[in-house]
Amino acid sequence: MKTSCKSDDGCNRRKEADIDKNRRNLLKTAAAGAIGATLLPSGSEAAETKLSMPSSKKHARIVIVGGGMGGIDAAARLRRSAPNAQIVLIAPNEMHLYQSGQIFEAVGLSRSEENRKATQELIPDGVTWLRENVNAFFPDQNKLEASRSGEILYDILVVALGCVEDYSLIEGIERDDIGKNGITSVYCNDPVKGESTGGTMTHSWMEEIYEYAAVHDVTILFADPDTPFKAINAPLDMLFLCHDRLRGRGEKEARGSNRLSHAKMTYATPKKSLIGVSPYDKALGSIIKRYKQIDMAYSYRLKAVDTGNKSVTFETSDGTIVKSYDFLHLTPPMRAPEVLRQSDLADESGDWMEVDPQTLQHPRYHNVFGLGDVVNIKNGKSGGATRDQAIVIQDNVSAFLEDIPLPAKYTGYSVAPVKTAFGREMLIEYDRKGVDTTFPLDPTEARWLWWEVDLHMMRWVYFNLIIHGMM
Repeated sequence: MKTSCKSDDGCNRRKEADIDKNRRNLLKTAAAGAIGATLLPSGSEAAETKLSMPSSKKHARIVIVGGGMGGIDAAARLRRSAPNAQIVLIAPNEMHLYQSGQIFEAVGLSRSEENRKATQELIPDGVTWLRENVNAFFPDQNKLEASRSGEILYDILVVALGCVEDYSLIEGIERDDIGKNGITSVYCNDPVKGESTGGTMTHSWMEEIYEYAAVHDVTILFADPDTPFKAINAPLDMLFLCHDRLRGRGEKEARGSNRLSHAKMTYATPKKSLIGVSPYDKALGSIIKRYKQIDMAYSYRLKAVDTGNKSVTFETSDGTIVKSYDFLHLTPPMRAPEVLRQSDLADESGDWMEVDPQTLQHPRYHNVFGLGDVVNIKNGKSGGATRDQAIVIQDNVSAFLEDIPLPAKYTGYSVAPVKTAFGREMLIEYDRKGVDTTFPLDPTEARWLWWEVDLHMMRWVYFNLIIHGMM
């Protein structure tokens, strides 16, 4: 029996509801297949990190430092691969952040409370959690100093401290300037307190830009630091989503008229490319060329910010260049935490933890391993990279306990899901050799599927599977 609509609005609402229902059903089917594919090795290259090989029944004390994704994931895996080991995890954070959720917070599609859980809920059974900081490392003596417990000895040490924002590397700006005078950073958070202020302040920043562009021409500047930084997709997400917001798109409550004609946007990076993998750089570059409001400024080294005059100073091959802005998204310089930088575990630069890029073992202290954002691996600062590194830690630590050659190698896999528009995401996966895709789809095409999986499924997958070492 046919049904009729009493109005065009009623028909449109019914059509939208049908489309949403069909998309959700398709998403469930596709996502189930996608997650299943992720659980299986796709070939010999994937087997280097995705096959768990040895296990150990040895008795030993394994100390893990860090309560983020890397530390808890490694703890869960080592609890299984070394069942007789005493595992101690040292971390002060009562709350655990799903940091990728801050991107969706920034565009009003997620709430901060959805992206955090009590750390206690995530600590694996049989792992002792010490809620404190590490004050110093003494790898020559196989010990560290904790803020409350004092001296702690270990047989094996796993460091997963993450990285920290270091605004002292930029002249003229401090952490307290973020969120004021037109400046934001989606990265801002406090992992110890479980607060993701960067997401909420960037949402307000985008809405302020949109309102400002109703009556003014607006200059928006995006500036990356001259240091490695985690989640290299995040500032690109902000660039594309801010552009789309000015087109009048976004969350339903905030949609409006197109105000792009009033905007000029510049993305400044010290690098010569966006990702460093040619197919992805070409694909992203072609999108940017279609957006007349976006200018790219490559090889621009961020030097200083003048918050009073709203200008940023860059060093370039042509000398010093100053760019003015009305609104600024700043990606902060990042380094390993100070306690690591001041230890003998630091690399020659003094900024990161030194590890072998394949085995993740420290080259001088062989009973010390590292993973996640803290280590000096070029491709290693993403959630996908940390997951693969946790598998390598699981296999290599248990092999080390058995005094056999370390079998697992980290391939340099990383993932940067760039949101090119509301409802479109490019799933950028790569390793040291270049493109390294998990799925049999053109990776340079932005798809609604990846956006929907990222928005509606990945947080659940993270808290229920990944963090427990089950993916």
